[in-house]
Amino acid sequence: MKIENNNNSVLITGGTQGLGFQIANKLIENGCNEIIIAGRNEKKGALAEQKLFKKNVKVKYIKTDLENVKECHNLIKESIKYFPNLNSLVNSAAVTTRGSIDNTSIQLWEQHMNINLRAPFILMQGLIKKLKKNKEPGSIVNIASTSSYVGQSFLTAYSTSKGGLLTLSKNSALALRKDKIRVNVVAPGWMNTPGEDEIQKKFHGASDDWVKKAEKTLPMGELVDPKKLAPLVTYLLSFSSGIITGAIINYDQQIIGAVPE
Repeated sequence: MKIENNNNSVLITGGTQGLGFQIANKLIENGCNEIIIAGRNEKKGALAEQKLFKKNVKVKYIKTDLENVKECHNLIKESIKYFPNLNSLVNSAAVTTRGSIDNTSIQLWEQHMNINLRAPFILMQGLIKKLKKNKEPGSIVNIASTSSYVGQSFLTAYSTSKGGLLTLSKNSALALRKDKIRVNVVAPGWMNTPGEDEIQKKFHGASDDWVKKAEKTLPMGELVDPKKLAPLVTYLLSFSSGIITGAIINYDQQIIGAVPE
């Protein structure tokens, strides 16, 4: 089935690298012509914007610290100003700093809640108000994690924030059905991204070949590949996905709830 995103005008947080950037690439491949990418690192943002701009589409990078409430409100405001037809949102940005229940500081807890949960809430609310005011359909995809259900013991704040994102997504999907605004979730497992590479080396002392070593331990022999995952997100954003809303799709080889064998 051919996925068409020519009717999507999209804001992607975390769109400067990793999964967010791959989603932007796939959207363009599927006909999308209006994309906002947001991120904290101005250098990465400018580079990503340049790469996407070469594909002859309208693309804009907006530097944003998602931990800052004012910057979140400004992001959705400026995105709508830049693209008045904005009708789609992908909340892909996240922080995954390690911390278990007994050593997670209040600062670390608040950072995770602010970036992983409050920021998506603010952006969703801003877009939804615009869409409802103009009686326009729309689509939102939130990137959660298989850690949303329980997660590892050293991911207390992260797992809790992503669990909250699941509930926020389903609650919003329920509320917005009659407005034809769809909200869905993709929950990836262990993913091979630049951000994960930094995390593995910073917190786990991983060597440069950590991906190869990690893949040997997995049932299907590979980590989640952002390039392979991106088409699923673009499908959920597209009108091709019809009335799908409130869905949580686990994108992983691990079976949630199963007893390890």
